[in-house]
Amino acid sequence: MNIRHILLKDVVSFGIGGEADIVILSKEEDIVEAYEYAKTNNLKLHILGGGTNTVFKDGHSNTLVAKMEMNGQTIDDSLQKTENTEDVFITAMAGEDWDGLVKYAVENNLWGIENLSYIPGTVGASPIQNIGAYGAELSNVVFSVRAYDSVRNEFVNMKKEECDFGYRDSIFKKNPNRYCIVSVTFRLLKNGKPVLFYKPLDKLKDKKDLTLKDIREEIIKIRSSKLPDHKEYPNAGSFFKNPILSRVESEELCKRYLTAPIFKVSNGYKIAAAWLIEHVASMKGVRSGNVGTWPAQPLVIVNYGNATFKELEDFSNTIMKTIENNAGIRLEREVNFVE
Repeated sequence: MNIRHILLKDVVSFGIGGEADIVILSKEEDIVEAYEYAKTNNLKLHILGGGTNTVFKDGHSNTLVAKMEMNGQTIDDSLQKTENTEDVFITAMAGEDWDGLVKYAVENNLWGIENLSYIPGTVGASPIQNIGAYGAELSNVVFSVRAYDSVRNEFVNMKKEECDFGYRDSIFKKNPNRYCIVSVTFRLLKNGKPVLFYKPLDKLKDKKDLTLKDIREEIIKIRSSKLPDHKEYPNAGSFFKNPILSRVESEELCKRYLTAPIFKVSNGYKIAAAWLIEHVASMKGVRSGNVGTWPAQPLVIVNYGNATFKELEDFSNTIMKTIENNAGIRLEREVNFVE
């Protein structure tokens, strides 16, 4: 097992983090060895994908970072026959680029993940957050997940129902570092229907002969116009989850803020965190030292220079406290803080 000492800020999109050891995972045996090495040497283990949703603490970390680089994807014809369906089952390794998989699906006219275009990161990270965008969630297309379970000391194949998916949540997120995802099998549709009820995608509803390519190109255009490139302005995308309110909470918010964009969802009432940051906290495009909210999308916090972990923590706490004080709503971070 090849272990190197690195600066963590060099392997995450936020550009924040101190020192730690890193090992590359290129096969299943590497995963077992990494867990055993961390246990033997009294180290915490952190599985890292693309590093686009993670921020490490400054200073020396007592963590072994295991970078997932298992690549490849295959179509499983046997599942198609077993499930007696025309759906297509694609198994992608955890180290595969997520948007690369979306691009492949769109080019092959397979429906289900087109609304998740242009989301940075790897396939292995996608079930952890149950990534979602524009009315689509990963859990809608997951068939199964293969992972190493460090408690049972064995590789397991988990059906979708066992993954305990929720809004930006899963069994993998609830049990950090217990599981190392190896691959994900997706069930994609040959004949799907577009999901276009979220603005501004709804403008495509009346387009004749709408294709998957049309939807993907529109989403890429939208995301490119609103979100900064993390290679130019280090960031981790959406920093907070959109809160889910009770009926009473939503009514109280609407009394205070008449234009609050609240949407009824299965488990309550969703309010856009970006709207709260802009209209309740008045912190859209606000900068403090080396960090600040992006002018075109306040849900994104940017590292404008040599930001420290404490600067980011303090700035995000200010946003959370201001919204809680003004509207009684507690924001929850979507970005993974590793201390």
